[in-house]
Amino acid sequence: MTTEELEQNMAQGFAAIDAEHCRPDTSKDPRMHKTKTVDYIILLEGEITLLLDEDEVDLKPFDVVIQRGTNHAWINKGANPALLAAILIDAEPL
Repeated sequence: MTTEELEQNMAQGFAAIDAEHCRPDTSKDPRMHKTKTVDYIILLEGEITLLLDEDEVDLKPFDVVIQRGTNHAWINKGANPALLAAILIDAEPL
């Protein structure tokens, strides 16, 4: 898939869930997005890369990430699916 096709697919996917505003800067990768949540992510199976504005982190099973509203993307560079458990908590003040 080309970068242009990936961008089109991601734009359509975020538009379908009324979340275009969650893609403030996709210049590094079309999958980049940002939400107003604190996310607890546990990789259960496979391998995945967490792409950030300034870095990328390769994760192995049972690695844990606490993602605090940063612009990011999840990328599976391998041939096998990855299984993640995620708990997302609204970060908006009450």
